[in-house]
Amino acid sequence: MKLYYAKSPLISSDIYPMQYGEQQCDNGYSFGPAVRNFYLIHYIYSGQGELHINNKAYKVHAGQFFLIYPKQTAFYKADDNEPWLYRWIEFDGSFSEKLMTVTGFSHENHVINDDNGVGNALKNIIDLGWTDFETIMSHFWPFIAALTKGKLLKKDENTAETYVSYAKKYIRSNVHKRISVSEIAHFLNIDRSHLARIFKRICGISTQQFIISLKMEMATQSLKKSSMTIKEVANSVGYDNQMEFSKLFKKHFNMTPTQWREQDIFQQSINNYE
Repeated sequence: MKLYYAKSPLISSDIYPMQYGEQQCDNGYSFGPAVRNFYLIHYIYSGQGELHINNKAYKVHAGQFFLIYPKQTAFYKADDNEPWLYRWIEFDGSFSEKLMTVTGFSHENHVINDDNGVGNALKNIIDLGWTDFETIMSHFWPFIAALTKGKLLKKDENTAETYVSYAKKYIRSNVHKRISVSEIAHFLNIDRSHLARIFKRICGISTQQFIISLKMEMATQSLKKSSMTIKEVANSVGYDNQMEFSKLFKKHFNMTPTQWREQDIFQQSINNYE
């Protein structure tokens, strides 16, 4: 049996691998009953066996893969005559449940037939062995693509919530630049006025207000944690005109950047005596 763990400070909260491995089981080899803390997929490459979960038994054979949900008690056993070779990957993240639903899994359906190269994509991850997290992720996404067959994007790509979500990600990724609403709309391939309407409806503020608010909050972090000049702070959030930046900052916080920094320094000095 081979087992590898994925470790990195760069883990995303959406979905990320925890561990992966493979095992050629002996005749009748079994595991469990046991409870998993994360999502776990096993892919059968040869042989066969049984999965017992939720008081239901599944016969699983080569070319199929099964899922065990977090906090779910499961037992699985290799066939007495044709024990299975399986590879597995354990993962977690806030997006995992939705992704599994799109894939076709549910708490009533734990086994799926592979018709989209899931097995090959998983094997490519296992073959990496011990490696850096970035390399694992470069192989993990093709695995996710094989699982979803593009259904995830097709299902959500035209919803207002998805457009707004992508718009926010774009803004956060480019907060150090001067960003326009037209630029974001072009990136999303939608009409500018449509983006403005759905953003205001979902977020309660305009796209431009969101951009400015994010830039101002980022600016306060630079003012607090560095010795950057006001001009340098302005440049760091996409303003090459210090006067324009200071004017927006004062409108947002009712004080100038210099006043904000002095106030913060004063508050820190008080805290040191408490």
